[in-house]
Amino acid sequence: MYRISALFLVGLTAFSLLVSSPAFAIENIVLQLKWSHAYQFAGYYAAKELGYYKSAGLEVQIKPLEPGQDVVQEVILGRANFGTGTSSLLVAKQDGAPIVVLATIFQHSPYVLIARQNDGPQSIQDLAGKPILLRRLSDELLVYLRREKMPEAGIMNSSAGMNTLEEFKKGRVAAISGYISNEPYQLRQAGIPYQIFSPRAVGIDIYGDNLFTSERELKNKPERVARFRDASLRGWEYVLNHPQAVIALVQKYAPGEASSKIQFETDQLNPLIRADLVPVGFMNTQRWQHTVDIYKEAGALSNSFSLKGFIYDPNPKKDLTSLYGAFVLSLLALVILGGVMYYIVRLNKRLHDSLKQVQHMAHHDTLTSLPNRALFSDRLQRAILKAQREKTQFGLVFVDIDHFKAINDRYGHVAGDEVLKTCSQHMMDCIRHSDSLGRMGGDEFVLLLENLHTPQDALEIAKKIQIAITSARFLSDDAISTSASIGIAIFPEDAQDEEGLFSRADLAMYQAKKNGRNCICFYSDLAF
Repeated sequence: MYRISALFLVGLTAFSLLVSSPAFAIENIVLQLKWSHAYQFAGYYAAKELGYYKSAGLEVQIKPLEPGQDVVQEVILGRANFGTGTSSLLVAKQDGAPIVVLATIFQHSPYVLIARQNDGPQSIQDLAGKPILLRRLSDELLVYLRREKMPEAGIMNSSAGMNTLEEFKKGRVAAISGYISNEPYQLRQAGIPYQIFSPRAVGIDIYGDNLFTSERELKNKPERVARFRDASLRGWEYVLNHPQAVIALVQKYAPGEASSKIQFETDQLNPLIRADLVPVGFMNTQRWQHTVDIYKEAGALSNSFSLKGFIYDPNPKKDLTSLYGAFVLSLLALVILGGVMYYIVRLNKRLHDSLKQVQHMAHHDTLTSLPNRALFSDRLQRAILKAQREKTQFGLVFVDIDHFKAINDRYGHVAGDEVLKTCSQHMMDCIRHSDSLGRMGGDEFVLLLENLHTPQDALEIAKKIQIAITSARFLSDDAISTSASIGIAIFPEDAQDEEGLFSRADLAMYQAKKNGRNCICFYSDLAF
């Protein structure tokens, strides 16, 4: 009975959300970077330049770190709403900073140990007894050296303002800590051979760049935090899927950065994001606990340190206290007002059915129940990402029912609707389980054919559809007959994005109409 009451409340809330249009005024916020503009912040640049933040109701100022500033202090003092930081945010948390990590961008830390390359094979043990210079925030490298049994007498910490790379170039130290996308590039430019040693070689694998905010921001503006996080991760997904746009994007914020430097950073940092394995921004408690253990081993965290309140949950469990109270009240009401509750049950069922229908209608064509443009577009974007990752082909096929307007005019809209439904069913019978068929509107259908070995595979399915529609019989009048004009575009040969594929398949379909209808045309066959 409690379940019925709760479902009624939830259903009523959901229904009100569906029928209303949520809107919010543009809010000005600040993202504080952990240092100067560079590729490692490209996802945030993309979110701003492509309007993802603006669509989320946010006007975002992206600020580089100035000398003397501390990114954590900028956030907790309210001068910035969000910040980027390393896993050393744990240390700030222990020191009393009320911060919450929202997402992890790099699944692996970019920090490495860099040594001069000598002739012949070289191992980290060759650095034993030699001076090794570590910068601040290099706790994982300190643990790495300890696990490799390196004498700590030779391990030095850099002083404020020290240029560790210059110390290395001048031969004053045998190895330095560095960022895999920075110091190696400068050494390569200087013609100095080097070798990289990674802590991952001994199981030290911690998160890299992280997006964080203050507890105050999360408490007071939870929806804004969610909107900013989602838009930022969307920006990173764009950067990973459009590498050709990265250099110009970064140079808008860092005009002094050479194209070769940005490309080097891209090649070094993208593998650390591991978008091939997990969604961008993914993090879990187990990996953070591993990081805590590394920092404890380095002496940077106390044994009593806890992750409680540090990791953001994008899908928090609801507080059911109020619902429990409603449950008790519902029981009392049921004893007295059984008839009223029966009405509520009936109303709840009707709302539930209405919600399911509204949700289905939002993503499907009402006449044929096929995916509509919005749902089909989502499937097409996923197919593009999958094909890019797996280096495969797929086809986008436009199908236009020939002479449909004449059928409507002569036999009426009821007969026209029957033609569309019958044709859609015949087309569904011709495609594979892995394919998707959608209706764009009117007499236009679109088909997504994934995992093609050759374009010929798409042609064979198109021929089946052509025959099925030509031979179709309609219940309302056996005299009705029609055919289909079909256009085909192939990814990635004809286009590599959604808009381009739609445009080229549409052009191919119109060429099929020009060829006399009941024809199949590839975009690649068009003469320009």
